Amino acid sequence: MGRLSVLTAAAVLVVTGLLGVPLAQATPSDGVLAARQTADKYCDSATGLCYLELSTRSTNPTYRVAIPGAASAPFDTLLQIVAPASLGWAGFAWGGGMTLNPLTVAWPDGKGGVTVSSRWATGRALPTVYSGATLKTLSATTNATHWAVEVLCAGCSRWGSGASLSSTGVHTFAWAMSKTPVPQPANPSSSFSIHNNVGMVSGDMADAQVAQSVFQAHAAGGR
Repeated sequence: MGRLSVLTAAAVLVVTGLLGVPLAQATPSDGVLAARQTADKYCDSATGLCYLELSTRSTNPTYRVAIPGAASAPFDTLLQIVAPASLGWAGFAWGGGMTLNPLTVAWPDGKGGVTVSSRWATGRALPTVYSGATLKTLSATTNATHWAVEVLCAGCSRWGSGASLSSTGVHTFAWAMSKTPVPQPANPSSSFSIHNNVGMVSGDMADAQVAQSVFQAHAAGGR
């Protein structure tokens, strides 16, 4: 499994009530927390780009992060989300929890593509649209089994009063997902339901590093 950090559901309970679940309500028996999180390096054979891959069980989304070398924040970031078709939405927290860090949320748009939304939360409530991070969709696909999207984010590596994503060492992220469809799937500002599952995972950012020239060439694509 290489460089990884595995967090048990009990550990997540101690650290935080992630992505909107009060600690008193978040229990493994409720299916709220994923018990096993893994991080490793993933390389896309089609593009040659490598990512830090964060995954749990096959019924949960897989998240992949890439950054431009060992740069100091702020820098642009790449995020891939690959989710089972049964999921209504999937979210990714760059700072490791629901509140006070950039959140990238995605869901099927109902037209064969994927909607992405930049969000921010100050409490355990629906995150609001966040103008401090800009998302550019590089690719998006849906089929009978999965939906997937890759976005370039400007503003996801530094936030608040100096908090940042390090390009070296170990960093902790968080994620969430729901099986409930979003009510306005084509609208990035749509509301969305509370999650069915959440988790935290720590990974070695060395696995996310991509040569700056390769990163920039990949980021120049998309729409």
